Amino acid sequence: MGDDGHLADVELEDLHKQHRQKSTTEGGACLTGHEATFRKKKNKVTCNYRYQAYEQAGSESKIKGRLHDYASRTTPVETSIYRTNADGWAPAYYALELPTPAPGDWDVGGPLKPVMRKSIHGKTITIPAGMNFSQDTWPYWNNAHHLIPKGLFNTLISEQPDNVPNVMRKSLMMVKYNINHKINMFMLPQDKEVARILGLARHIQLKEGDGAPEICTDHPIYNRLVEDTLTGIVKDYKAICDGAKPEGHKIPDADLDKTKLEDLSEHLMNQIIEWGQIEPGASLDKHANRLQSQVKTASDAF
Repeated sequence: MGDDGHLADVELEDLHKQHRQKSTTEGGACLTGHEATFRKKKNKVTCNYRYQAYEQAGSESKIKGRLHDYASRTTPVETSIYRTNADGWAPAYYALELPTPAPGDWDVGGPLKPVMRKSIHGKTITIPAGMNFSQDTWPYWNNAHHLIPKGLFNTLISEQPDNVPNVMRKSLMMVKYNINHKINMFMLPQDKEVARILGLARHIQLKEGDGAPEICTDHPIYNRLVEDTLTGIVKDYKAICDGAKPEGHKIPDADLDKTKLEDLSEHLMNQIIEWGQIEPGASLDKHANRLQSQVKTASDAF
């Protein structure tokens, strides 16, 4: 698998290109997250995970209901922008504080009219009407989160022996599995206070110091939680791929059930919704750590 999302095998890359669709979330087949630019709501293709996350946020009532639940906030909102080791800011173009949200200001499909705020450097930033979530700090710092993490998914496939990774990838694309499809996406806030207002988990722990190790680029404890189930699915796929018969120089075909992955995505979405009710504003890692500790305690009791 190349860093740009392209597959080293020509047959696999041809399948990837063949299934790529425009102006729809459906019909694609993609196994890595290699497209995320959605500025001005352009680049509506099946591989684009920010586009897919945006569409899911607007169509899945469990997610949309949370993202639109901010009417109770009547004061400005502190962000989770932080100082980098190089004495800069991350995100570099964000703000220390967001203005009090008016109706529609944080909606999927909003804002209803342009929203202006000051960046950390004093520059006026304008969010145009209708452009929420087209960028990662509009209307607030957000992440198009893969419920099944894309890196973990590809690592588990790549670790399989012999030609199994190529057989598995081909077979998943033949059944049009898309790791970037909206069912595997959840638009999550990064700001702790925004997440608390919305009743959601926040994406990454960052430097909030509220009970989980600081990390600003990933969610390793959440990944380990997902890995427990995902490893079993990949193991089942491997058993099927092992029995695939070669066809000349072509990669063998194997009949894999993509609904196993899609069911896991749905379970993880519901898990994150539930976490937001348990402790709104806590990170995925903090919630995952709590859940793993509860499972261990229950196991030790037997």
